[in-house]
Amino acid sequence: MATDCQGTLDELHRFLDQELSAELHAEIMDHLANCTDCQQAFDFHGELKRVVRQKAQNDEIPGSLLDKIAGCFGDDWLD
Repeated sequence: MATDCQGTLDELHRFLDQELSAELHAEIMDHLANCTDCQQAFDFHGELKRVVRQKAQNDEIPGSLLDKIAGCFGDDWLD
């Protein structure tokens, strides 16, 4: 269960990629409604993912940098 900060942050990328069950998604939404620290983390990562995806589609990011980013966040983080 992701009802605490660590559990919520552990599910951050799956949440942003809409890969969670409806129950876990609802738990995280409840947590985010009451935790500004986690909300800020989710907002930051969501925006970062959006910007990098946009720039990558426009070939504005060198492949070597994308590889480094994938190394930090996982190979499928832009999917």
